[in-house]
Amino acid sequence: MFEWLLQLWPQSVVTQALVVGVVVGVIAHNLFKKRYNLPPGPKGWPLLGNILELQGGLLFRKFRDLSKTYGPVMKIMLGNRIAVVLSRIDVVTEALVTRQADFAGRTDICFVNVITEGGKDIANASYGPTWKLHRKIASKALRHYLRGDNLSRKVSQSLKTSTKLMRKEPGAFDPFPYLSLAISNVMTGMLFNKISENTDSEIYKTYVVNLDNFMKESGDGFLEDVIPLLHLCPTPKFRRVVGMAGRITEAVRIEVAAHRETFKKDEIRDFTDALILAQKEAEEEDDPTLMSQITNTHMVQTINDLVVAGTDTTRNTLHWSLLTMALHPDIQKKVQAEVDSVIDPDLNVHVSDRDRLPYTEAVLHEVMRMRTVAPTGVPHSTLCDTTVGGYDVPKGTMVFINHDALHFDADQWEDVNTFKPERFLDSEGKMGPKPESWLPFSAGRRVCLGETVAKPELHLFLAGILRVFTISLAPGTQHDFEPRSTGALNTPGRYQIVAKSRS
Repeated sequence: MFEWLLQLWPQSVVTQALVVGVVVGVIAHNLFKKRYNLPPGPKGWPLLGNILELQGGLLFRKFRDLSKTYGPVMKIMLGNRIAVVLSRIDVVTEALVTRQADFAGRTDICFVNVITEGGKDIANASYGPTWKLHRKIASKALRHYLRGDNLSRKVSQSLKTSTKLMRKEPGAFDPFPYLSLAISNVMTGMLFNKISENTDSEIYKTYVVNLDNFMKESGDGFLEDVIPLLHLCPTPKFRRVVGMAGRITEAVRIEVAAHRETFKKDEIRDFTDALILAQKEAEEEDDPTLMSQITNTHMVQTINDLVVAGTDTTRNTLHWSLLTMALHPDIQKKVQAEVDSVIDPDLNVHVSDRDRLPYTEAVLHEVMRMRTVAPTGVPHSTLCDTTVGGYDVPKGTMVFINHDALHFDADQWEDVNTFKPERFLDSEGKMGPKPESWLPFSAGRRVCLGETVAKPELHLFLAGILRVFTISLAPGTQHDFEPRSTGALNTPGRYQIVAKSRS
């Protein structure tokens, strides 16, 4: 009966010992390996996990629908990688605030590693001493730059440039290029003290056209991130998009090199100078060994974060905001009544104006609630075995925060599907305390570095545009408040408006 097994049994004593050792090892591993109480989740396919059912459509909506079945702490499989999705504010707060040190890591993703030169930026870098010092330097530089009127002047200058071009449009037009120009000008003006007068300039083509192509091609992700064998022979799409990102990075590298050559400690021209100053001060104050790990590549990638994330998320939020004004003319009139008493026709706006524009800010908060541009954020990773919501989360688990689910939680928001800015105002019409479940900029140790720029920038841009124009959809066209994107991003798609001058 067992003769065929005996024939297969190796004759060499050494080989026999190896076979016995492997068998005993496998049995021992299965007997003594740590057992985890993992969250529930959908069954997946071998090797692929749940990738097929997550392909196409809006990832955050798929997460939201699945969480209705599996709960606010849900497990999904991305290939052979375990991921956990958090979809309710109590478990998100537990992870990002209560256990923030446990959840402060970033996931090792092939595409991200390549375009960030080994995770040398801030948004995607591994959590540790180098990242802490890197973020400290960047935060100090940002505070230094934001002192005084620097941001106000850049927003005013950019507003005037973009609204001047919009005035020249004889009829209906696509506002997205002008919004891209406006936000890009703030970023390149803030970072390099350079702006574009129009969408034909080299600066615009370098930072906006390349970014447009990059976002268009990368939206649905890459096979290389779930099939490790493809790292050896990347797909044409992977190589193409890496090239697009590389062109932006190279432009930033040239700017940083030029700034270093002309840097003067007593003449800080822009954020890049402020970053170089903060680096030099850190070299005098901090551990030299640790400081040596903050290379020129880290500095370039810090600026790259602001160029890419600071431009794309902000312009798309503003894009949603203009569509909202066109779809809700009654709300637009209320905003205009407020901004008319605060902002002069010359659009010389100031960050301090924001305190007198509470309704406008509430409108933006509601736009960011209902249409968070990056609703699943940048995935976290656990740095140790930990727990959340009563479930085990092993070390190295990818963790998604589904901000869309937080913002549409009927237990947290009244009339959750209704656009209602008043929900953010107190009884006196001023901005009330931030609702716990409003989290477009995330929280904890990996909170968005650019929040202090994005919020005043958005606020003043929307106020300035509505000071100059009344926005309506092009005659004979229709557009609703539904996303027109796929994958992880949440964008409205292109639409045409008529911008009627109010002066």
